[in-house]
Amino acid sequence: MLRDAAQAPTLPGKLPLFGHLPALARDTLGVLRKAQHEIGPVFWYNAGFRDAPTLMVLGEEGFSVLRTKRADSSHMADFDLFLGGSMLTLDGAPHRRVRGVSGPAFTPAGLGRAQVGEIITQTVERRLDTWRPRAQIDVVGEAKVIALEVIFRVMGVEVRDLPDWSRWYGEYTLGAIRLPFEFPGSPRWRGGRARAWLEERIREIVNQARAKDDRDSIVGAMVHGHDEGGIGLSERELIDNLLILGFAGHETTASTMAWSMLYLAQYPEYWDRLCEEATAMDEVPNDYTQLAERAPLAAGVFRESLRLYPPVSTDTRHINAELELERSGYRVPANTIVGTSLMLLSRDPNHYEDPERWLPERWLGLERKPTVVENCQFGGGAHFCLGYHMALLEGTLFLVHAARRLAAWGLRPRPQGPIPKPKFVPLTQPPRKVKLGLA
Repeated sequence: MLRDAAQAPTLPGKLPLFGHLPALARDTLGVLRKAQHEIGPVFWYNAGFRDAPTLMVLGEEGFSVLRTKRADSSHMADFDLFLGGSMLTLDGAPHRRVRGVSGPAFTPAGLGRAQVGEIITQTVERRLDTWRPRAQIDVVGEAKVIALEVIFRVMGVEVRDLPDWSRWYGEYTLGAIRLPFEFPGSPRWRGGRARAWLEERIREIVNQARAKDDRDSIVGAMVHGHDEGGIGLSERELIDNLLILGFAGHETTASTMAWSMLYLAQYPEYWDRLCEEATAMDEVPNDYTQLAERAPLAAGVFRESLRLYPPVSTDTRHINAELELERSGYRVPANTIVGTSLMLLSRDPNHYEDPERWLPERWLGLERKPTVVENCQFGGGAHFCLGYHMALLEGTLFLVHAARRLAAWGLRPRPQGPIPKPKFVPLTQPPRKVKLGLA
């Protein structure tokens, strides 16, 4: 007999106005683990500044919600200043149309035509050269500089303009903070001002791609792409989706690159193996399939760091028709927001032996593609991350070139303390001030 979801327990510790947000910001993983142990895998929580609570459903059953047609992303329209009308807010035919037009640019073939691998290699090598005279580096900042330059160069931004774009993107992300007020200097006000600056520049890039008849770059492929009916993306659709591409294309990948270097510093035996693998190549392929074959450990290091610390630790959906959770015994009514933890699923002992350990060899010698659960860090269902191939290519290339450069200089990463506790808001990433030694 299924119970109404209203009967599910509520996560303890809710604060007025802020809900559970402060506790989740401090330690999302710890809070959810404790809740799972003490009140079960299904419970209500409040993310703050919202009228409606969210039903958290942990484990594979929660992940299945991301993939059912009884759920959609219409609730993401609440983040209108940040997401606009991008494909993250669309479902059904509108989503399929926008994704269908944009998708070819992000396939391995599309990345090859746009020479994304070459752009990544040039950017990484140039930044690595600045590491040589330093005894330690700000590993999070360095990873972000690389990832920012890569995604902006892919979008057609001139290198000389990168500092301005970086500053305004930092302001733009404040628009994702949903506070119940707006005034000059508030997060929403600053986010809106930044969005206006970025929209104007992206519009110029789109117009240039049209004028040059550029069909090979990622922006050019999106500008000139069309659906089966010959209809392309409107200027509004291009701007909204390119804005999100700029954000997702650097914040998420940079986080995993930083975690990878921190773990390699902690485990020198893996660093030695990575250097041996990387330096054995005369030339480094810019194609991910070839790269993963010749540098499987580098690919495994990136995937394992991503498994432990998925940048987006929690994903949510809006339930559009009554949904039955047979395993946990609940009936979820329409118009409920359901969330699930991708981080806990990535550490599920039913899927990973010794799941809390960082073990890159989990990914070595696989004679199959990763399962949907193993790829859950990229989301699930129709909204699976469009930049999946680019993220794997960028992260693996970064590790290979870092190993080659540092090995040539006789340097190796050294820990400046234990693996740090992550910060969870707005994304799961190492603390900004964490240092990595070079000795």
